[in-house]
Amino acid sequence: MIRANGCLRFLFAVGVAVATMAGCAAVETRPTLEEARLRRNQVATADDATLRPGETRAELMEVIPSRREIRVRTDDGRDRVMTYSANRITVAYHGRDYTVENLQSGDIIAFQTDQRNSNDIESIRVQEPVQSRTSPAPTSARPSPPSPRSNVIEGTVERIQYDRGIFDVRTRSGEVLTVSLPYSARAVDVESFRRLRNGDYVRLEGEFINRDNLQLDSFISPR
Repeated sequence: MIRANGCLRFLFAVGVAVATMAGCAAVETRPTLEEARLRRNQVATADDATLRPGETRAELMEVIPSRREIRVRTDDGRDRVMTYSANRITVAYHGRDYTVENLQSGDIIAFQTDQRNSNDIESIRVQEPVQSRTSPAPTSARPSPPSPRSNVIEGTVERIQYDRGIFDVRTRSGEVLTVSLPYSARAVDVESFRRLRNGDYVRLEGEFINRDNLQLDSFISPR
């Protein structure tokens, strides 16, 4: 009888251990991209930050579906504008498949390009959604006011890329910002952009995509 009771206690302990392990496994399930966007279940794994052979790490700046273009800034500080095929490109996060439309500016990605064309992206793996890099808004108090950074900038024009609709502006403080024209830009702003030359002094307003990139709303004073 004593031996039987010992066996029962052993089986009970094993059962508790198995149940505990199963509970832990449920907690550590990998989040979907939707959960990460909603700041739920933001469990990171070592594999997220590890580059696989052929991958390049970058911050996603902008996706331009009408041109099938993706703008990124690589870890070495280079801005690149690359193309993609909607039928061939793959987008993944934690082993789940997504589309280019699921990407957001500020996401940290690892991408691979076509071996025959280094400007054509074949695959993207989201390493860190932009939401996991920013602090959540407070819930018990009023939302904090936005950063006191004006959307009106002025400075000297540098490095104009007419074919891509972008140019750099060096502000009075010495900061360099990249300004891009939206596809819905007014004709007068498009014409002002075409007349820009290196060294021109401009004053303009727009919306910041991130810290160093601004999408133009309008030229206040193109020259």
